[in-house]
Amino acid sequence: MYEDQATFFRAALLLGLIRGDAVVRWSDAVLSRDPDAPAAFIEIASTGPDDLSALRHALYPLCAQHESPTVLHAIVAVVERDLSSGQRTFDDTITILSQIRRFLKLQASTDDALKTLLVEVWRARHGLGMDSHAAERRVREWLAFNAHPLQPAG
Repeated sequence: MYEDQATFFRAALLLGLIRGDAVVRWSDAVLSRDPDAPAAFIEIASTGPDDLSALRHALYPLCAQHESPTVLHAIVAVVERDLSSGQRTFDDTITILSQIRRFLKLQASTDDALKTLLVEVWRARHGLGMDSHAAERRVREWLAFNAHPLQPAG
């Protein structure tokens, strides 16, 4: 029931997309409404919001082994939101997309699409036949198309 949300939070913490206090607030909310919540929620709620490694560890028992497409779309939604709002620069967004390829287990088609985008950006930056504006536009379009926020469980 909480698997996608926990997996999302664990990946988002790893990528630096969210702060730990968001995870603790989520845990507190679950504990307040679900008397049968798994014990892992107590560990999450009692972990300091600045101890991101401990929070990721506390989330682990609730997580799936691999990030589902639903979780990946939710991660992309945060990346897209941060870029569109100006909270994150395009260069920082490219770094995050590279980290997604390195740190998350992606479906082959998603990995290929991200790799293609990142190669286009690299080629544009090095003047190798790709226009930088076109490469950035393609990244923004890909993010917008693949961004689907995660709906809360319960």
